[in-house]
Amino acid sequence: MRFRLTIMSLALGVLLLAACGSASSTSISKSDESSTTESSTTTTLATTTSSTTTTTAKLPLTGKVVAIDAGHNGGNAAHSADINQLVDAGNGVTKACDTSGTASNDGYPEYEFTLSVAKDLQALLQAQGATVVMVRTDSAGWGPCITQRAKIGNDAHADIAISIHGDSNDAAGTRGFHVLVPQTTNVNAAVAPASNRFGTLLRDSFLTTGMPVSNYLGTNGIMPRGDLGGLNLSTVPKVFIECGNMRNATDASMMRSDAFQQSAAEAIDTAVVQFLS
Repeated sequence: MRFRLTIMSLALGVLLLAACGSASSTSISKSDESSTTESSTTTTLATTTSSTTTTTAKLPLTGKVVAIDAGHNGGNAAHSADINQLVDAGNGVTKACDTSGTASNDGYPEYEFTLSVAKDLQALLQAQGATVVMVRTDSAGWGPCITQRAKIGNDAHADIAISIHGDSNDAAGTRGFHVLVPQTTNVNAAVAPASNRFGTLLRDSFLTTGMPVSNYLGTNGIMPRGDLGGLNLSTVPKVFIECGNMRNATDASMMRSDAFQQSAAEAIDTAVVQFLS
């Protein structure tokens, strides 16, 4: 009887030990599951936080349209009959379709200078997100007429248009740049104030090129004009810039250099960004 009780006691002990071991295993399993769930939640939160704080930088001229008119063209001189056609330049003025432009005394042509600056400017503006409309991209053709040059900017609904030129004055000592701004006409009345504001910004920024303000035309580098079709017919803000006097040896030497052409483009770009900001 005592032996049978001992065996029963031993059996009961084994059962109790087994039950404790099973409870311990279940506890560890739940602990592991909780840890895994917590880790997963932490990862999800970290990912969400990371995605919501990541932003894309916006370029300063994104969504803006700029029209660049490189003055004259390489084929104008060979198409004199075409470019001498008279067109309505607005403001009661009739003018030739276009001209062949000027050149330095040693033969460096205005049309080549203007296109080089225009292309440098195009690259700068596009790098800042702008859509750039070029009136011409090479010097192989003739024109377009001044009426078409204005229309290209108008049709593009440009936020600003710039016409790039070099001036011609043979008087001794005449040099420097000046900005041509529109006089108000019935066509450009809505944009003339903005054009004049841009003209002032351009005058100020162009001083960084080292080219002095004109000592023969304009007042402090600004000259209103009411006889230019490119300004009279523009329905978007627009100015011309005469980047220097190509008949002056000092100005011409600067204007044919890559360094000046790049600095001219940078100065125009600076004024465009200021105007559109």
